[in-house]
Amino acid sequence: MTSLFESVELTSVTPDELPLVNEMAAKIWPTAYREINSPEQTSYMLELMYSPQAIKQDLAEGVIYQWIICHDKPVGFIAAGPIICGEPCVLHKCYVLTEAQGSGSGKAALRLLFARLFKEGTPLLRLRVNRKNSRAIGFYQSLGFSIEAEDVLDIGGGFVMDDYVMIRYLT
Repeated sequence: MTSLFESVELTSVTPDELPLVNEMAAKIWPTAYREINSPEQTSYMLELMYSPQAIKQDLAEGVIYQWIICHDKPVGFIAAGPIICGEPCVLHKCYVLTEAQGSGSGKAALRLLFARLFKEGTPLLRLRVNRKNSRAIGFYQSLGFSIEAEDVLDIGGGFVMDDYVMIRYLT
């Protein structure tokens, strides 16, 4: 019998698939942020972070987008980077479809990312998570992340991101 870890893989998002990342985020975010952000802020942030132009800018800055594939089906995506030996890396995005949450596919995907980053010589992975998102905070803590700081970031449009900055050492 194949373990979940063995059935989860990360595959690169191709340029032709960039609109599919936007579509998947649009499916995930309204549920994920329903009790955290207003619908207006969620819509604003989706456009800010997931428009084709925004994703292309991420790619130009060295961020890699990868599908989380479980049993040969995309169930989510991650974005991390840039990956530079000896330098901290940022986990920009880690999202799993609502119906796949709790399956272990997100944890398995991040463990694959940890292994890659360790192999590349990355000492530390950093991320931002909304301070009101207790489910995500618990998820990241279960993977060894700890809270490093609090940060409020003005993202325009009259909105802010009120986040914890979390870190996980990889070495």
